[in-house]
Amino acid sequence: MDTGNGHMQAFNIAWDTRTKTNGGQRWFHLQPNEPITSEHPFFWQRHFQNWNSRCAECHTTGYEKNYQIDTNSYATQFAEATVGCESCHGPAALHQTQAKSDKFDRNKGFTQSLAKPPVWGFSPKDPIANLVSDGNSQYMQQCADCHSRRLPISDKTQNVSKRPAGYHDLNTLSLMSSELYFDDGQIKDEVFVMGSFLQSKMAKAGVTCSNCHNPHTGKLKFSGNQTCTQCHNATTYDLPEHHQHKMDTPGAQCVNCHMPARTYMQVDDRRDHSFVIPNAEVSAAINSPNACLDCHQTEGLSWITTQLTAWRSGKAKPTLQQATKEHWSNIHLLPEAERLSFAKQKQLETSPMVAAKLLEIINRQPSQASVSLAIEQLSSEQPLIRRAAIDVLRNLPPNKGYQYLYPMLKDPVKSVRFHATSLLASWLSQMPDTLLPELAFALNEYKTSLLLTADFPSSQLSLAQLALATGDAILAQKHFEQALIIAPNLPVAMLSFADFWRQTNNQTKELALLEKAMVLHPDFADVLHQYGLYWVRKKEYYKATEWLVKATELEDAQPYYAYVAATALDSIQRTSQAIDLLSAANKRWPQQTDLLYSLALYADKTKDKAAMKISLDELQVLMPNNPQVQQWLQKYGQ
Repeated sequence: MDTGNGHMQAFNIAWDTRTKTNGGQRWFHLQPNEPITSEHPFFWQRHFQNWNSRCAECHTTGYEKNYQIDTNSYATQFAEATVGCESCHGPAALHQTQAKSDKFDRNKGFTQSLAKPPVWGFSPKDPIANLVSDGNSQYMQQCADCHSRRLPISDKTQNVSKRPAGYHDLNTLSLMSSELYFDDGQIKDEVFVMGSFLQSKMAKAGVTCSNCHNPHTGKLKFSGNQTCTQCHNATTYDLPEHHQHKMDTPGAQCVNCHMPARTYMQVDDRRDHSFVIPNAEVSAAINSPNACLDCHQTEGLSWITTQLTAWRSGKAKPTLQQATKEHWSNIHLLPEAERLSFAKQKQLETSPMVAAKLLEIINRQPSQASVSLAIEQLSSEQPLIRRAAIDVLRNLPPNKGYQYLYPMLKDPVKSVRFHATSLLASWLSQMPDTLLPELAFALNEYKTSLLLTADFPSSQLSLAQLALATGDAILAQKHFEQALIIAPNLPVAMLSFADFWRQTNNQTKELALLEKAMVLHPDFADVLHQYGLYWVRKKEYYKATEWLVKATELEDAQPYYAYVAATALDSIQRTSQAIDLLSAANKRWPQQTDLLYSLALYADKTKDKAAMKISLDELQVLMPNNPQVQQWLQKYGQ
């Protein structure tokens, strides 16, 4: 529906296109279990339901957004209201001309040719096919442009010959955050395939979308297991000896074990493309989905573990316990001292997507060793790994960090430059003047990229931070205001703007925004935490502590919030409560050195031997060389 100023809004009532026998041919609500009021982010008139910014780029051909910031309006244009030939093949004027000549070839005359997928072949003793000849590298580029969770950073409406060719020059791909993926890499939120697929051995080996899918229909090339047995020999893999199920049953279908489906938008089942090997031990340890439970819910993970252990025993492949130990997600369960060596080893073995995730995990407890590994990975061949390494270096003091990041401004891949510039911009005031001219060019490229998505509140917030970094508080305020025009009640926008007022010493406006956020988002930990910090600065410590503690109790709380709340409790002589809070936090977020160290500190202060034992049992493993930990161990006889 056109709601004015060119804004086209999508309703959250949709038509189920499935057959009637499959439950379709009906109208349904996309969020039936949520109270969608006018304040809700998924209310049909809100930003997340805006067709111009959220849908049109991938559901039309010849799309031009044409967003005007000053009027918050669109003049969006498109050639076809569907995904037409030119979406993938580019302009077809020459193709049409050739069609009228005697030299017509149905696959030629386009600006982009996608006619050659990779070719695979079997060798005599290998049940898995190997790459015989590379195909067209643009296959993945064309599909991934829409089938990925990403932020566009280059203008795709440019002439094809002038625009960047690589995916990472056009977009910055969302990495494996806990909001988007489970801790073993399985899909959680809507990530649209590419980030999942890039974790897989198939992607690393050179498989592309068109090896399995018809690029024009999107359907699989063959039915049943035949798509998989193109490359995985049926005489080895399509047998009960491999899948341990009767032939022609759901359990014998490759995809049901290795590509479990997750349902989105109520009716849309999307398969995981990381091609997981089900492991009940991993699922139990990190609370991730397990494909076996799709059919064996009543039996449970313990029964599944017993079955998998029996199947794998005595065979050439690793035992279940070995597979668990070797899986990259095992890093979540390792002491800090072992995480680094594990991450180093896996950097060489795993996909770039996973390697990037491992860098993020070891950075949760920053150390000189984790920084050294990140510096080493700045020269990785993979842009995703270089990006992740840049994020690790956020922990460095600016006067040291810029020395490593400044050379990244010349990285050949735009998404890497984008992330390096974003961080360097926040350090601008502490960089030598001699570096500023070249940085100015990078800042301009960064700003131009953000303006491509100026109708995203996140981009407006980034533009606001850029303006602050360059000393333009007036422009920063305009960007914060624009973010809230686009998404009036977005928590991160409200909190960022409130922090702007804190920095500019306008406590009245800061409090007004925080109190509004408290009314609209009483269940957001970030909101309660920032509200508590406001009262800390006002020196109303009892009031501050109340909200800081409540923030730790919410589902989206972070370990750091528990650390701050415990510090607040101790400051008002409620140290025993601080110990209780930290003990609970340690169960929720195990192996967090800050939490354990604080627990030991307060246990020592109150002579709480039970709490001290809990903390020292873990600290002597996590921080064996820390002098204070050694002193406590000696004092308490452990």
